Amino acid sequence: ALGIVYQGRQARKARDDHFRPQIIVDADYTGRFTTNIVVRNIGGGAAKDITFDFSAPLESTSGWDITELPYFRNGINFMAPQTDLPAVWDSYQNVVQTLRKRGLMEGITITSRYKDLQGESYQTQWTINPLLLEGSGYSEYKGYEDEVQALEDQARALEKISEEISKAAGSLRAE
Repeated sequence: ALGIVYQGRQARKARDDHFRPQIIVDADYTGRFTTNIVVRNIGGGAAKDITFDFSAPLESTSGWDITELPYFRNGINFMAPQTDLPAVWDSYQNVVQTLRKRGLMEGITITSRYKDLQGESYQTQWTINPLLLEGSGYSEYKGYEDEVQALEDQARALEKISEEISKAAGSLRAE
């Protein structure tokens, strides 16, 4: 008889686990030029009162820290099951450079704390480490940097043309 009670408990636990929320903060590398940070509820239930702790700031090369976004700083009131909330971090190459420079070879661990709609508390730890992708072919894509370089070169050329026109206009006025 005890076996049947135990099986009943296990079945209920499996069902409850299926309907519980599970909040993670993940890195998304599917963008052509960017690495995104995505808050995801990968569980089957809604979550509320969500807060986050980061083992280190998620800085971009410009010095912007994603962990300063209002929903990371202040938390999220509610998140439906199977939903995502993405934010742009930086280009993959820049993310890798920044992590290396800061000595974060093991990546960054994010702890999410949240409740289900019944008020039961949960906590999930998730580590993101873009350095693990090195050598996968993703990190070799340099198109982004090449395109940025081309745009910067064009901008400099336009500035030079603009200066030349200004000089020419100035010398015409002087005559």
